[in-house]
Amino acid sequence: MATANVQRPMALPVRLWHCLSGDPPIPVLYDPTFLNATHASLLAVKDPELTRASHFTVTVLNGSDGKKVPLVLKSTDTIGKLQKSFLQKQPDLTGSLNLAYNGKPVQGHQSLGELGVKDGATFITFQRCHGG
Repeated sequence: MATANVQRPMALPVRLWHCLSGDPPIPVLYDPTFLNATHASLLAVKDPELTRASHFTVTVLNGSDGKKVPLVLKSTDTIGKLQKSFLQKQPDLTGSLNLAYNGKPVQGHQSLGELGVKDGATFITFQRCHGG
């Protein structure tokens, strides 16, 4: 029986990181090539998915009446464009259109790609109360 020459990934060594608060030491993985290094640099890599303008469907849920409006947009489109598209399909809404995504208010200048919006995402309209 012949054995295949399988390369296993090299296991990184572990060092104990001592905490200043007196807690027990924590094992931390490290790469030995950086053991005696005085400087290191990181290279930021852009996610290729964010740069490609992909089409997908998002839903806007009107928080006042519960109506759902599907919209087809690109990842490079902004929340402002989403608001315009929504108002074209629902012109009865007046005033400012406030939208929330993942429980957080979104701004008109933000792009869907920046927000990490995926196909099938839901935005919810909400009312702001003016008070003093």
